[in-house]
Amino acid sequence: MELDRTFARRVGIGLVVLALFLLAAYVAVRFIAVLVFAVFLYYAVRPIYRFLERFGLPRRVRAILALVLFGVPFVVLLAYTLAIVALETQAFVEAYDVQDQVIEQTLEEVDVTGVDLEELQQVATGAAAQASLGVVLVSLAGAVDLLGSAFVQFLILVILTYYMLIDGPRFVSWLLETFDESGVLTAFVRATDPELSMTLFGNIVNVFVTAIVGVATFYTYNLFAPAAVQVPFPALIGALAGIGSLIPVVGIKLVYVPVTVVLAANAWLAGDLSLLVPVAVLFAVSAVVVDFIPDFFIRAHISGKQTHTGMLLVAYIVGPVVFGFYGLFLVPILLILVINATYVLLPYVLSGDPPDSRQSRLQEYADEHEASTEPAVTEQEPVVTRGNS
Repeated sequence: MELDRTFARRVGIGLVVLALFLLAAYVAVRFIAVLVFAVFLYYAVRPIYRFLERFGLPRRVRAILALVLFGVPFVVLLAYTLAIVALETQAFVEAYDVQDQVIEQTLEEVDVTGVDLEELQQVATGAAAQASLGVVLVSLAGAVDLLGSAFVQFLILVILTYYMLIDGPRFVSWLLETFDESGVLTAFVRATDPELSMTLFGNIVNVFVTAIVGVATFYTYNLFAPAAVQVPFPALIGALAGIGSLIPVVGIKLVYVPVTVVLAANAWLAGDLSLLVPVAVLFAVSAVVVDFIPDFFIRAHISGKQTHTGMLLVAYIVGPVVFGFYGLFLVPILLILVINATYVLLPYVLSGDPPDSRQSRLQEYADEHEASTEPAVTEQEPVVTRGNS
């Protein structure tokens, strides 16, 4: 009887804990974009946080300095870049918009001889004047609401990143020491953490650095190039170059090569072959400064070592399509978690044995398989030769 009461008490407490976890999950889903970006920002500022440790600074001071030196400026720069890209995208759409032409053509084809156009214009003007105050108030309220929501999310982002820096490692250590008797979760964290740090941060940094370099290059080129061969919408083209850097080898070329081809065609149609000289300079500078240098120096040093490049590329493409902008961070995180769960957690679930550090990974297996298919080189002939000599 006492055993039944104890079991019932445990079930009741378990239901309460489950309800609390579900409520916390609901809140997390409502702020999923902020949470995902906080994880990215944590891995972005953690190297600076750890670097400041050599100066003997307290944890809280190091976290504040890391956020002030990199975190907040990075978020502001990201917001500014997105705003510039949005404005130039809108300008691009408006520049090639045919809506007004379609309306004018429709009015010409429709018989409006029986309509007093002047009276219709007066009515429309009066209605617009009456509605103008309401439109201004609604727009102002919408702007205030948008700014307030952005400020709240920014505050949550900074607070989450701050406490992840100072208390995150201790919290993870407590969880592992309390609930991980087998050691499998510890092995999972040890495999996932450095891969997240290098893959997530490394590839995203490569995108933003390439985009910034591209924008600066195209704007500088436009300062000296003739109007006929200037790069249209340089901020948008630079941002596309950054996104294209996710595709190895050919990604950035898919951006600046068509642009230079179009500019060369403009120079040819203008009948001034001297305009091909700045276009050739733009192509050479883009190939070296925008394409080669960021890809060689950044991707080679801070890209992930275990995550397959093709799978990561698919994750970067699928993420924004499925989840929106924050999917650019969320889906690569999920990919890394799934891959390491397959390496570490799944064998433990199937066999019950603790994780084996000698377990081969996919890339290692591919390298071993490729090596095994190559012709074997024996050393018997040199030995015989030495014997005969």
